[in-house]
Amino acid sequence: MCYNRLSFANNNIVKITLILFKHTRGFLMESVTNDNLEDLKKRISKLEFENSTLKDELLAVQNSLYLQHTIAKLHYSVTLNREEIKSKELTSGINEKQGSLFEIKNQIRKYAPILGLDPDGIRIIVTEAIQNIIEHGYGPYAEIALEINNLASNPYFKISFKHEMEPGRAYTLAQIEENAKKGDITSESFDWDNPRGRGEFMMKELSDERQIINGVEYDETGRKIHYFKRILINYKNPKGERVETSFDEIREEIDRLDKEEVVCYFHIDHKKSELDSITVITSSEKDASVKQIMHEAGFQLTHKDNYSKTSFCTFKPNRDVTVEEIKELFASVRKTVTAEVQHKLKK
Repeated sequence: MCYNRLSFANNNIVKITLILFKHTRGFLMESVTNDNLEDLKKRISKLEFENSTLKDELLAVQNSLYLQHTIAKLHYSVTLNREEIKSKELTSGINEKQGSLFEIKNQIRKYAPILGLDPDGIRIIVTEAIQNIIEHGYGPYAEIALEINNLASNPYFKISFKHEMEPGRAYTLAQIEENAKKGDITSESFDWDNPRGRGEFMMKELSDERQIINGVEYDETGRKIHYFKRILINYKNPKGERVETSFDEIREEIDRLDKEEVVCYFHIDHKKSELDSITVITSSEKDASVKQIMHEAGFQLTHKDNYSKTSFCTFKPNRDVTVEEIKELFASVRKTVTAEVQHKLKK
């Protein structure tokens, strides 16, 4: 609404200015009274005032002398009817400002200046991620959440996007990296004729950190849902200290799983374009096997945390690791876990 009014005001200023210009020249063509000129000047002055007021509203957070210091934490979340938006908005050529996503993107963009982040860069990230989740996601709903932590030693702006996955499917960071290459003009995978990958590439370039979670949970009806969650983080100081990864969400998922279900999670932390760490979550009895597989692949165990009957083992690479090597690594771990599943089925 603000943008519409702003555009309307600007358009009318131009129209009235043209009218005024025409009439001031019009002494040769027609006479204009002083009263008419004064009326036009008042109308222009009023529009200029409204234009200035709207601009102040749009830039209120950015120009505030207080919000960067007074907002300690901020949370913003919304659940969207994904199928409704996909069927009625994305392919209908609607006015963007009247759509479901416009307000969400602008709300998140508005808060970026609290941490001194570029609001347009943040809006691009959000736009690409939301479009991706609506168009290519699965299931009836999509969840979007924003978190600003201004109390952290290095304040951060964290946005997460979550949607349901088809049972048995998973979307890994390795696959996302491969897709991002399609949007990288310097990559041999860049396809001039195919727009796919452009969004992934922009999210990669504009985010300081990315995390991917493939999880399982139960909804309010008791239905088991496999989901994909993308987490994008930007820091006030991109080269400063990073926030410690929290596994609370995965622990909650483990609590919801049936006792006989075998746990196997991979959590990847990516700093810019470099792999930072991989956390493997499996049953505790598989610790030795997982550690051996990771060690042979060039990873060193840096942290271990036990939870219930599971272990959270974090490994850091001792060398550069290719996407193919990561795929083979995960396949080896899954094979070990599958052996456990088969063993349980035989009992």
